[in-house]
Amino acid sequence: MKHAVLETKGLSKHFGGLKAVDKVDLDIHPKEILGLLGPNGAGKTVCFNLISGVYRPTQGSIRFEGERIDTFAPYQVAAAGIGRTFQIVKPFADLTVFENVLVARGISCYRSFLKMWRSWKSKEEREEAMKTLERVGLLEFADRKASLLPLGNLRRLEIARALIIGTKLLLLDESFSGLRHEEITRLETLINSIRESGVSILLIEHNMRVAMGLCDRIVVLDHGRKIAEGNPRTIQENEKVIEAYLGKRGRAHAA
Repeated sequence: MKHAVLETKGLSKHFGGLKAVDKVDLDIHPKEILGLLGPNGAGKTVCFNLISGVYRPTQGSIRFEGERIDTFAPYQVAAAGIGRTFQIVKPFADLTVFENVLVARGISCYRSFLKMWRSWKSKEEREEAMKTLERVGLLEFADRKASLLPLGNLRRLEIARALIIGTKLLLLDESFSGLRHEEITRLETLINSIRESGVSILLIEHNMRVAMGLCDRIVVLDHGRKIAEGNPRTIQENEKVIEAYLGKRGRAHAA
């Protein structure tokens, strides 16, 4: 049996009386793509914020490669090998594509006092940034200002910035949002290639066709609680999932 790369137990986050995430258990295994789905307000992005250190859990634990990380600051989570993207892409607009990735790579300089004094523009760091750009298909745009990229390439740039940090686990928050069909197809190929390289992936996605095609397993949240887990076919046929997305009345009409 494979050991989990990431595991949450009883993960909860309360904002006053609102239980945004309520006792969620999930695990991600090596080279697995796990989908985190649910209607708007289900608690998906709050889960990402908990895993990436933006929020501290109210209750529960998060373990990454067996080590508890639920007290880590975001930079410590990143240094452990977890990278994430965001729904709204916000690169450093006045920097080039290459510089945007190189800045993200700077996390390697913050792991100790001595490393802080080394150049974050060293030959090694620059080579790593160029390799990452080549990996996501942006090498030809390395010297272009990030503000000049179309949305499809901005999504790739966001993944590149996460990937140069997330050497073990990537959290992808709606990376397909707003893309055309051909851009979606190319991005699906990229994400599969990242998985094949050994990186585990946890993704939030509202495009059901994409989620069902990419994910090995899916966890569905509704009002902060896990209501279903299984392979894509099982999830598509789950009554609780159908009701969460359509509501009881909508489900009756759909039937």
